[in-house]
Amino acid sequence: MEWYFAYKQELEDVFRQAEERTAAFPAPFQHQGLDYLARFNPLREDSTRNYICYLLPFWLQEITGLAPEICRKLSLGNVFVMTHYFIQDDVMDTAADNRKTQLALSQLFYTECLSIYRDLFPASSPFWLHARTYVNEWAVSVTSEGTEDYFQGNRHQVALKASPLKMAGTGALLLADRADLIETITGMTDTALLLLQMSDDWADWAEDWEEHSYNCLLSHISAEQKMAYREGLNPEMIQEAIYVRGMLASYADIADQAVQQLESMEPSIPGLHAFARSIAEDLGEEAAEIESGRSHLRRGGLDFWISKNMK
Repeated sequence: MEWYFAYKQELEDVFRQAEERTAAFPAPFQHQGLDYLARFNPLREDSTRNYICYLLPFWLQEITGLAPEICRKLSLGNVFVMTHYFIQDDVMDTAADNRKTQLALSQLFYTECLSIYRDLFPASSPFWLHARTYVNEWAVSVTSEGTEDYFQGNRHQVALKASPLKMAGTGALLLADRADLIETITGMTDTALLLLQMSDDWADWAEDWEEHSYNCLLSHISAEQKMAYREGLNPEMIQEAIYVRGMLASYADIADQAVQQLESMEPSIPGLHAFARSIAEDLGEEAAEIESGRSHLRRGGLDFWISKNMK
C-alpha cells in the first residue's frame, strides 16, 4: 500500500483541517459532523477507506507538478464533497428518523466544499462547468438505479454514482494547465470507481438484497442465469452461485480485465494503478479461497474441517 503510506502525513494534515472546519459548524452539528467525518478518516482503524476520494490529487502530482499545499487543499475539498454525497445517498437509501438533521449536515459539508474550491477557481473557471457535469451524472445515476442494469448494459455508468469525486482530479489538471488530459484522467478514475463499487457490492450483497439496492454482483449472477436483474433470485440461489458455481471468480476476472485496461492507458498514474490493482487482487484472493474450500470439500471434507478448526 505504498500508494497510501507515501501520503499518510499529508492525509493527517488534510483530516486535521477537515476536523477544524467541522468543529466550527453551528450547534448541534459540530459533534454530529465530527462523528460522520470520522467514518471516512483512513487514519482510524474503524473507518471506511475510500482512498481515491482524497488521494487522487496526490497521485496526479507527478503529472501536474502542483505544490503539496495545493494538493492538500484539493483533497480537503474532496473530503467535504464525499461526506456531502454520502449523506445524500444514506438519506435516499434509508428511512431514518433523523433525515432532517442529515440533510442539514449535508448542506454544511457542501458549503465547506464550495468555500474551498472558490478559493482555487474563479467563477469564470471551466472547473465549475465540469463540476456541474459531475453532479448531473450523479443525479441521473442514483435515480436510475433499479431501473437500468448498468453492470450489463453500460458498465461505465456504475461509476457515475461517485462522479462528484472527480472534482479534485479535474481541478488539479486545470491548475496545472493540463486540461487536455481531463477526459482521459476522468475515464481512468471512472474505471477505478467501478472497481471500488464492485468490491463494495461483493461485501454488501446480502444487505443490498434486503434493501433492494442495485448490486453489481447480483447483476452478474442474474446474467449468468440468463435472467433479468434479480428475476427469480433468492438468497439461497445467490449463495449457491457464489460458493458452489464459483461466480465470484468470474466476477473477479471482470475486475482484473478492467485493471489491465487501466494499466494500458496513458499517461501512467502509478498510485491509481496500484489502488485499482489492490481491489482486483482482493476479489481474486477471496474467490480463490472459496475455490480452495470447494476443492477440500470435494476430497471428502475432513482435511477442510481440520484446516478450519484445528488451529
